[in-house]
Amino acid sequence: MIKFILIMSLYTALFDENIEVNHNYLDNQIEISINNIEKENKEYIEYKNYIKEHTFNGELDTVIIDKINKNLNSTMKNKGKFIVDYSLKVGLDPYLATAVMLQESGCAWTCSYLTRVCNNVAGNKGNPGCAGGSYRKFATIEDGIKFAIDKLNTYYQKGYTTAEMINPYYAQDKTWYKKVNNYIKKIKNS
Repeated sequence: MIKFILIMSLYTALFDENIEVNHNYLDNQIEISINNIEKENKEYIEYKNYIKEHTFNGELDTVIIDKINKNLNSTMKNKGKFIVDYSLKVGLDPYLATAVMLQESGCAWTCSYLTRVCNNVAGNKGNPGCAGGSYRKFATIEDGIKFAIDKLNTYYQKGYTTAEMINPYYAQDKTWYKKVNNYIKKIKNS
């Protein structure tokens, strides 16, 4: 449609008998204009896609990563980028994911034995067992983080998007959500 409007506006001069028209020049100018519009549109679409992939609730991932890293210690120190990138990839709130992991692992200070030895950041049970127990062992801390985020995301995708909503399915402690929310507030205010 834009191409048609440009062509029509530039060729309007043809109907005025007193103006000599250089058709090659007009064709060239139309082509340049169309290329510029297509380039600007492509850049705009790329920008929109970048913003969509690198923000959560209007906040850039780099800002979220910095806030999260300020709250991670011990075995999870500097894992904020990994947490945020993977959370955004699957569509999960990175603050919620981090807060749950902090509540379950103690990594706001010194990570729990389960996290330090078995890379289990969220108290997940299963096989292979950690030190012969019922809690799951992961090969790497990144594997443990991915598993925790994927598990949380199953609730999140069902519409359970807050710690209060997830609490009955995730933890026996009825006040678990309050502790998670405290971590969320602390991280956001970092």
